[in-house]
Amino acid sequence: MRIAILGAGPSGMMAAHAAFQCGSLVDIFDSNPDQIRRNSGVYYLHDDCDLLLDSVDIKQTILGIELLSLDQISEIYTKKVYGNIAGVSKVSVLDAIKNPTVKGYNAGQAISRLWDLYGERVREVKITNLDHVLSLLNSYDKIISTIPAGILYPDYKYESVNVLIKSSVAPLSDSFIFYNVNLNCNWYRCSAIFGIFTQEYDYGVIEQNELNCQYRMVKKVVGNGIKSNIENLFLVGRYGAWRKSTLTHNVYYDVLEWLRNA
Repeated sequence: MRIAILGAGPSGMMAAHAAFQCGSLVDIFDSNPDQIRRNSGVYYLHDDCDLLLDSVDIKQTILGIELLSLDQISEIYTKKVYGNIAGVSKVSVLDAIKNPTVKGYNAGQAISRLWDLYGERVREVKITNLDHVLSLLNSYDKIISTIPAGILYPDYKYESVNVLIKSSVAPLSDSFIFYNVNLNCNWYRCSAIFGIFTQEYDYGVIEQNELNCQYRMVKKVVGNGIKSNIENLFLVGRYGAWRKSTLTHNVYYDVLEWLRNA
């Protein structure tokens, strides 16, 4: 089976890995296939996705929860991330209370390994619309899209927010995630995992300046997912299916399930 993967970000490369595991020949299309830019804010994975990745135990806790109910914790945290956008489902952060230690797998190692395995299958091609995708079905049995769904379905309402993220170097021995529900602080999550420190700022924070740190704006999806109306086109990933709850490792298992049930 020949499969075209749209997008060479972490989700696209993970989709290619799943398709290859199912015995398919893959080609990966991306408008700017630059491996250096392919991390896209993935700092650790929840599963090694059959890539034999290094793992570490990550300690996590929520700051500022004294005297707050569980509902208040979720409500405040969601507001810090998404502001006052109506209809946003609450962000699930309470797992940090139930499970103060989680296992994380090395995302940087995963991306490097995926490019080692499938980088030669990446082609510099810009997908511009759904008709372009349909034309690819003349050459491929199936198409898996991880590019922003708005490229293919521009009439759908795509809500999102922009979040400022700071990153710098962290000691390799550090392994933690802090979630923050204190309304007097202007960040909602910080972590140090596999030598990378990140701090994600509340909705609406747009300017910071600190030496030896990098800042960038990241678009966070607001949405519960859409599906393709074309039989052999699968939308997957946070941006591909516009589903805010999708994580990179979910893409691997979603593609495996889709191909095995085809």
